[in-house]
Amino acid sequence: MKQQLIERATWELVAWFGIAIALSIAASFYISWAGVVIVFALLAIFIAVVARPVWGVYALAAAAPLSGLAISFASEQSLSRVPYLGGIEAPVVDFIAIILLVAAPIIFFINHKKIFPAHIKNHLPWFLLWFAAVAAAVYFGDPIYFGTSLKAFFRPYLFTYLAFVLPILLFVNRRAEIIYAAVAYEIACLAGALMGAVSIFVTSSIGFPRAEPFAIFGYIPFGTNHNVLAESLTAIIPFAVWWASEQKTRAAKIFWGGAAALIAIVSALTFSRAAWIVLALQGLGWLWFFGKHTGRRRVAIVAVVAVVALFFMWIENTAVADSSNATRTDLTGIALTYFNRAPLTGQGPGTFIQLVGETAAFRLDYGDPLDAHGFLQKVMAETGALGTIAFLALLISLGWRLWKRRHSAFEAVWFFTFISLWAYQLFNTGYFDGKVWVLVGLCLASLL
Repeated sequence: MKQQLIERATWELVAWFGIAIALSIAASFYISWAGVVIVFALLAIFIAVVARPVWGVYALAAAAPLSGLAISFASEQSLSRVPYLGGIEAPVVDFIAIILLVAAPIIFFINHKKIFPAHIKNHLPWFLLWFAAVAAAVYFGDPIYFGTSLKAFFRPYLFTYLAFVLPILLFVNRRAEIIYAAVAYEIACLAGALMGAVSIFVTSSIGFPRAEPFAIFGYIPFGTNHNVLAESLTAIIPFAVWWASEQKTRAAKIFWGGAAALIAIVSALTFSRAAWIVLALQGLGWLWFFGKHTGRRRVAIVAVVAVVALFFMWIENTAVADSSNATRTDLTGIALTYFNRAPLTGQGPGTFIQLVGETAAFRLDYGDPLDAHGFLQKVMAETGALGTIAFLALLISLGWRLWKRRHSAFEAVWFFTFISLWAYQLFNTGYFDGKVWVLVGLCLASLL
């Protein structure tokens, strides 16, 4: 403790926080207290990131599952009057990512030993290939949508790498840091699992009770429906199981084992079909790689397949599934229609929802336009064959690298995580969210 008190870095951090507090008090004369709290929180995160960059990665991982937790400057009267800034509304994870990017050059000049630019080369050619294909879709897309496509090229397409992958590559250099970031992600998911468990008893569901997120003080941190909640929970299950198995004390094993079990159970209780598919893949994969007794392993594999088959036989006969199937079928039909009109480079990034909105039959049946329920439909319609092939090449090449490193339990965890992420995104709409790409960044970091 005494050593920490005499360290220069400790007092520098204290000084920076003192400056932040003084600026916040001064700003309070011109900005409302709610605005001051927002500004102070962002400033405090920036200062902490400059002092300890890897803390920013932990914050990024903790915020990633909270895709519904957004900061809206437009809702704060004093901030809404600021030009450009007043119209900003984005998830908290996006703000943390931007802070990390802004802090990176400052960290490089202050202490270059805390940043690792050489890590950027990890898998970079495949990302560049993908972005080149998306840029081609912007250039050759329908001129009517050029503004929309150009904006979408930077966000969400390019933003997924710059905001959620690049900071992890720049600031993470040890296996322990990867683990701590994943633990931060898991803790956030544990909160989501607790919310889902409570929701079964306190919220009303259509058709049958299911775990789903709900609002807290007007905020919806885990999204608006059961699919969005399950999207985060299922992705972290492989790590949660591994982390529980690594604990040395009985109390720690009970706590983290219970956390992993709760996350898995609530994932199943969302009754999301995508979640059940991912859970089945995880169970089969774990049995295949780590099952010790061949006979028992075969019985367990048959049991998993049978349970999932019974689940699908039951849920496919519900009205909820009928409505969802119809929506997915029509959205897929729209994606294929517009892919056929521009098969090489697509309609342009960011155009899918507009194209759905222009489809009168869809609006008559379902109301507001929806995004593609699956990343394949999304990239096919927006970026054509070139973009789809480039994106699949990016994913397959990364998956192959993780597969080749599967022989230790820690490395196998990241292969399972990667498969879980993209198996879910075959059916959902979070393919460009922080919850997906932060974990992709950790998968990449595990290869360093």
